[in-house]
Amino acid sequence: MSKTKALLVGSGAREHALADALIAGGAELYAYMQLFNPGIKRIAKKYAVGKSDDVAAAVKFAKENSVEIAVIGPEAPLAAGVVDELEKAGIKCVGPTRQLAQLETSKSFTRQLTKKYGIEGSPEFSVFTKENFSQAKQYITKLWGRGGCVIKPDGLTGGKGVKVSGEHLKNAEEALSYCEEILDAHRAVVVEEKLEGEEFSLQTLTDGNGGFLHFPPVQDHKRAFDGDIGSNTGGMGSYSDANFLLPFLTQEDVEEAKKITEKVAAAIKKELGIAYKGVMYGGFMKTAAGIKLLEYNARFGDPEAMNVLPILKTSFVDVCRAAAEGKLAKLNVEFENKATVCKYVVPEGYPDTPKAGKIIVPSVEKDYIKSLVYYANVEEKPDGIYTTKSRAVAFVGVADTIQKAEAIAEEAAAKVQGAVFHRKDIGTWQLVQKRVEHVKRLMGTAGLKLFYRPKGEPMKVAAFMSGTGSIVRKILEFQQHDLFSETKSSMTTGPVAEATWKGQSKNRESFKVVMIFTDTADESICNAKKIAEECKVAYYCNDIKAYYTKLGHNDRKDMKIRQQYDSETAKLLKMHKVDVVALCGYMSIITKPVIGSFLTINVHPADLRAKDSSGRRKYAGCMGSECVEKAIANGDKEIRATTHIVNEEVDSGQLLLVSKPVKLDTNITTHEYQQKLKEEGDWKIYPETLRMLAEGRFAADERGMVYLDGKNIPEGQEAA
Repeated sequence: MSKTKALLVGSGAREHALADALIAGGAELYAYMQLFNPGIKRIAKKYAVGKSDDVAAAVKFAKENSVEIAVIGPEAPLAAGVVDELEKAGIKCVGPTRQLAQLETSKSFTRQLTKKYGIEGSPEFSVFTKENFSQAKQYITKLWGRGGCVIKPDGLTGGKGVKVSGEHLKNAEEALSYCEEILDAHRAVVVEEKLEGEEFSLQTLTDGNGGFLHFPPVQDHKRAFDGDIGSNTGGMGSYSDANFLLPFLTQEDVEEAKKITEKVAAAIKKELGIAYKGVMYGGFMKTAAGIKLLEYNARFGDPEAMNVLPILKTSFVDVCRAAAEGKLAKLNVEFENKATVCKYVVPEGYPDTPKAGKIIVPSVEKDYIKSLVYYANVEEKPDGIYTTKSRAVAFVGVADTIQKAEAIAEEAAAKVQGAVFHRKDIGTWQLVQKRVEHVKRLMGTAGLKLFYRPKGEPMKVAAFMSGTGSIVRKILEFQQHDLFSETKSSMTTGPVAEATWKGQSKNRESFKVVMIFTDTADESICNAKKIAEECKVAYYCNDIKAYYTKLGHNDRKDMKIRQQYDSETAKLLKMHKVDVVALCGYMSIITKPVIGSFLTINVHPADLRAKDSSGRRKYAGCMGSECVEKAIANGDKEIRATTHIVNEEVDSGQLLLVSKPVKLDTNITTHEYQQKLKEEGDWKIYPETLRMLAEGRFAADERGMVYLDGKNIPEGQEAA
């Protein structure tokens, strides 16, 4: 089967990512570049160099090589009408025509379009030209008195033309002066109200026939330096999350952004009489008043494309063909459930006074980095790679969590040698949490207190067990899965060979079991010591029967003795600086010295949301087999596992996660039910609860009501 001949127009890191995606999808690549990109050059069948807006040269190159489909990377060739001419030559395109590209090239067009068609999400705005500029001062003064304004040139500025009051503009006079400066180079200037919130990008591919492919949302970082300070840039890096949301977004937020994009596409068709075909990359903001539309671009984002293309499971060639032929709705497109972090390495002095120079870029082969590498604006000379005056190389980490992806990207970016720098904070716990806290303040949930506030190091867990320890093994397996990406496919519940651990670079795991504690010394029924030795975890045993006997008591219901016992245990926990206690089949009652000082959680083999006629939890105090037998006797159709906070009354604490249901069938035994419930319930939601705690996602208000991601969950959250 012959490969699809694909033309790629562009030469940056975004285009390098597009090139990789096309090659992975089975294309034969032909690249038309403004600058030699070493990465694209090495994988292209043939390439040519020319000005990005030289439409004739690009079309000539495409026709000479009989390309079938073209993907346009940057905005300049779109604005110059490259799609118009390629389509005249019979070449299918992923990108809008010159007229449709007004979506990006004219901010006034897009704003006035949304106003005319009543599309929600736009801020208050006004468009000024030299003809009506006399009215600008009054309008800017009005907005400044209400919180400030944003000034946007009506044209292409490489992502660096927008200025915001309080950040770039000190007063209304500076804002007015900047408007005058813009009008010397552009037809119009757009003045908008300043919004407060968190920005995110939603890149959408539309086929002009009602089909939309919405890529996972991404958050970009425009400011040059750590802590979101410094000049605006084309983008210093970005991240996406494995659940196709962002830590500060809900599914409803993303759906709202999707609706706005689809409504704008419909409005363009009504306004211009032609359907939009290509990328609609929306810049959105989550505010206290809902999702707001900041702007649209008519191409993939740079760096945002590098977050979404590597996790696309479906052939990108098939996606492009479906978009070009109006068949996107018929294509089942899938993405990997992976988080990504992109970090750009840039020359010293960027963006204001960049200094070009030679750099040494790490590679997978020589430096054993795990990151994807995308070249941007560099020159390849006989003696190596040189930076220009723009962004140089992007490194993308792909992993199960944002924090692990950040570690992969950071490891690679830090190994670049030369006069360069990068933002070290993109994708870190601290910066992501800053975004989350910002949204909480805006949404009125800032008064919530996190159960565990991320510290930039793993949350320390103490596992308490009395029996076989199957759940402890699963928690440790999950933790090891976090730690060593190479061992993911072969992780076992037994000891991991020393050879497997050697030489592996440690990622930032979300939590770590620092000690295993047991209340029984009987190794015939308790595997605590065995598991601790296998997994190299600190082990402590304080046999509770022997403890009572030593004090001359046989009645283990004596709570004074129990509290004394737990006081000794609490000293161990403090010694190990434990953050969370996880009960894993622990048979002793936990008292105040532990639960009063340490967040303690448990997993229950039933749905604790179920209540009896008196309003009490139906399955509180029941063991595994009892829960199953009781559920069958009650005529229940299904059974679930539940994680919850431990307090002084048995199984009465706040619910956290509830597993997916296991259907009840009287044809299988109680033991088989228990095993199935472990596999589908306990083993999945308990490690997940620990991870979510470690990420700072659970919180409580002053009344003790529990929240997950800022939303109240009185009856727990069902697992996704």
